[in-house]
Amino acid sequence: MLQRTYVWSAPLRLSHWLLAVSVTGLWLSGWLMQHAPGLHLASRDAHLMLAWLLIPALALRLVLLFTGKGSAAGWRDLLPRWQGVRDTLRFYVTLGQLPLPRWYAHNPLWAPLYLLLFLVLLAQIGSGILLWQDRFPGGHDPMALHAPLATAIGGFLILHVLAVLVHDWRSGNSDVSAMLHGYRIFRIEKPAIPDEQVISLAGLRRQENRNGHD
Repeated sequence: MLQRTYVWSAPLRLSHWLLAVSVTGLWLSGWLMQHAPGLHLASRDAHLMLAWLLIPALALRLVLLFTGKGSAAGWRDLLPRWQGVRDTLRFYVTLGQLPLPRWYAHNPLWAPLYLLLFLVLLAQIGSGILLWQDRFPGGHDPMALHAPLATAIGGFLILHVLAVLVHDWRSGNSDVSAMLHGYRIFRIEKPAIPDEQVISLAGLRRQENRNGHD
């Protein structure tokens, strides 16, 4: 049995896609600035415009961290759930031979990585502002921080997209389209015998919250 459930709120979806567009564009324009001299000026202008998109997008997501209680957007929803982390790692290590664990909103392995990503993006914004203003506090070149973090973000983007596609294929929860309309599709098993107890979506979410506080 399939159940369609509203999980991702409109503000969360908006911040997600603004971050996706701005971060992807910043990574590509930054790469062109370094490796395509003929496009340096155009890439530089695009990089600056995309930076001004990233700042409000990240600001919105950070606001939701502290005001999005009960909407799968709060910081508690991104805390590690160790059993889910372990089971998801087993799925990856075995190349999908073991079953993919269930979750209500965020992938239990990737959820805490999103918190780390937000910190990295804050560092990128700070170092980028220093680069544009040619300010080098303490004699340190901000590019020494900006460049390796950009490489790490690029790797994160690639792995994130691949993981979402794999999860969408293996779980059938419509992870890709859910970020457009907000609804995930859950497979609910029918009881094998009358009155047999099965896990409900509410129970699944309560379990995630409980594991996040272990």
